[in-house]
Amino acid sequence: MPSSISAEADSIFHNVLLTDSRLALPPSVLSAADRTTFDTDSIDAPFFPTPMKMSESSAALWALAATFANAITEQRFGVVQKVSVNTDAASLFLFSTAVVRVAGKTLQDPEIAKRYMIYDKGRSFDTYRRLATNIYPTKDGRFFHLHGSMNATPILTMLGLPIDRSVTMDQAIKDYISTVEQHDAEWLDIESNEHFRQAGTICLTPEEFARSEQGKAIKDDPIYLLESKPAPGLNPVPWPTTTSTSALRPLEGIKIIEIARVIAAPTISKLAALYGATVVRVSCLTEPDMGPLLVDGNLGKYDVSLDLKTLEGKKALDKLLEDADVLLDGYRPGALARLGYSEVYIHEIAKRRGKGIVYVRENCYGWKGPFKDRSGWQQISDCITGVSWLQGRFLGLNEPVVPLLPNSDYQVGIIGLIGILHALYNRTNSGESSTVSVSLNQFNLFYIGLGVQDDETQKSLREMHDASLSLRHFDDMPSLVQKTIMSLMKTTPKLFSPKHFAQIDAHLGGPEGEKMTFLGPVAKFEKTQLKYDVGSCFLNAYEAKWPEIE
Repeated sequence: MPSSISAEADSIFHNVLLTDSRLALPPSVLSAADRTTFDTDSIDAPFFPTPMKMSESSAALWALAATFANAITEQRFGVVQKVSVNTDAASLFLFSTAVVRVAGKTLQDPEIAKRYMIYDKGRSFDTYRRLATNIYPTKDGRFFHLHGSMNATPILTMLGLPIDRSVTMDQAIKDYISTVEQHDAEWLDIESNEHFRQAGTICLTPEEFARSEQGKAIKDDPIYLLESKPAPGLNPVPWPTTTSTSALRPLEGIKIIEIARVIAAPTISKLAALYGATVVRVSCLTEPDMGPLLVDGNLGKYDVSLDLKTLEGKKALDKLLEDADVLLDGYRPGALARLGYSEVYIHEIAKRRGKGIVYVRENCYGWKGPFKDRSGWQQISDCITGVSWLQGRFLGLNEPVVPLLPNSDYQVGIIGLIGILHALYNRTNSGESSTVSVSLNQFNLFYIGLGVQDDETQKSLREMHDASLSLRHFDDMPSLVQKTIMSLMKTTPKLFSPKHFAQIDAHLGGPEGEKMTFLGPVAKFEKTQLKYDVGSCFLNAYEAKWPEIE
């Protein structure tokens, strides 16, 4: 029987997510699931050139988020409605940054690029420095993923390479290969993580990760962990009273502080803004940021820049925390704590003000095990959990290949939204503060657990993309995304239908009234209208205070 994206998404939603007792989903959510369906006019046969169920898992997670939202909307507004998830849009969501347009122009357009390149303080877009983030073979026959983060200087120093070079991409790749091949994988793993404090990992197979101490530590964790933090004096918190209810969004009036960068955590709050929350993003003008990702990632947000190493910056954040419902921490584990904003401190603030708060934390490795405090990114998780080896073998290679798109980043974004909806739903009954913990590895274990496409489907996918897609271990993420989109445009043009996109006024340094085009909501409700209240912005676009929302 031919594979069906919608049928498999429906199966994952009903038979995997809704039945996961570890999530302790409320009865009202399980009841609302009967009103969640998947569009039947979407592309039904798998089309991503991967053995994994990429479209299917994204659509299933969107369905759970929409179902939770439906349960809250019924509780909050007395509205009973149906919701439909578009699987094409759920697929586009996984590379939504790449399909954004500003004034009809791509993010690579020189006029647009010059606006955000000022944030590339570590020159991570220079060809040579960019390729410090990539997979290379090691002396002992393994493969290692270096990660230069947003400043490759520490990794280049570790390797004994110049911090700047003017070379072609091919020559840069050859130089990295010849250098990395001088070291064994374990030494690179220890030196990068323990000495230089930079991300990096040996590329493991799924079986190797399952046998590792880190794999054993998180093997039983669900897609998100929700821990209640009871305290005396915390009473049930009703949903906010707000005049902005015509859209019937479940998070109307909820205030979220985001302290995060680069894709997963910012996607959590971007989706929360779509579902009605007011999001203040705390950035820092002295630190590097990934400019192109801000265009899509800052949708619906009010960006304020604070230096949390200063008393002035701390006072401004303290003032925001007085009224916050959610704090989202997407920095390396312990980074905010060292600045004075630990999980314990955040929950103590909530106890003293008499109103529970949701502390959301996102990392790479998971929140247990020997690597829980390591720095990590999407590619690192894909490589350590074995997803990259599955991708490479699908392509007929005896080498790992990072799987095409920032898939784990974006899907963790959906999971984080679900965790917030769940925690706030609980707060209306118990009043308790809580901690929501999500990670790229938690998602990837769920993802691997879904199994791969059947042999016939994999063969069809290889044949579909064979003429236009040629990938190797040294294709880094920008190259992978570009090649994948070009192949999809040839093989699956229907995916890019204009009906999936929306427009809003941008605040991106252009003329007043400039429009940005972005991927619209993946879920469509009968009555609730998912939308952004403001368009995207760059750093420090707003004052450090909660905006007045009508």
